[in-house]
Amino acid sequence: MPIQFLDSRISVHSNDFGGSEPLDNLPILIGDIGLQVLGAIPLNTSNVRVALTGTAVIDFAPAVEPEEGILDPTVVTLTIERGGDGTAGTGVMILNQQFNIYRWSTLFPISVSAGDFPPAADVLGQQIRYTLFIATDGYFSLVLAGPAVFNGIASAGST
Repeated sequence: MPIQFLDSRISVHSNDFGGSEPLDNLPILIGDIGLQVLGAIPLNTSNVRVALTGTAVIDFAPAVEPEEGILDPTVVTLTIERGGDGTAGTGVMILNQQFNIYRWSTLFPISVSAGDFPPAADVLGQQIRYTLFIATDGYFSLVLAGPAVFNGIASAGST
């Protein structure tokens, strides 16, 4: 079966710099897409593949920080899930990537890429929901300071 383009979606949580959305250990939904896969049914139901990318820009919170743990990192976690209801942990985890941020770190956009081969049962639902979450855990505070975007492309075929 030749390669078949199914769908492409983007989700923009923020598209400019200067944000100050606080991050903490409760995951925040920063990307939400629904990829249409109806075109793969019935011949390519088992041959769907999805490419996902996400980017978030973080910065140090302007608050005064405690002195304890000054050498310890704050961990930023980006998680991509398939399915679910928009709440972290309700879908199937596709990717969980952690980044250690230290007080002296130079901050940069954090990006992740993932691939998924959804099961035929999900493809038969005709649309597959993917979500991107961000959370932090550590001794100092970070904010979502700039663009946060999530993209996905679905295709099918075996050659």
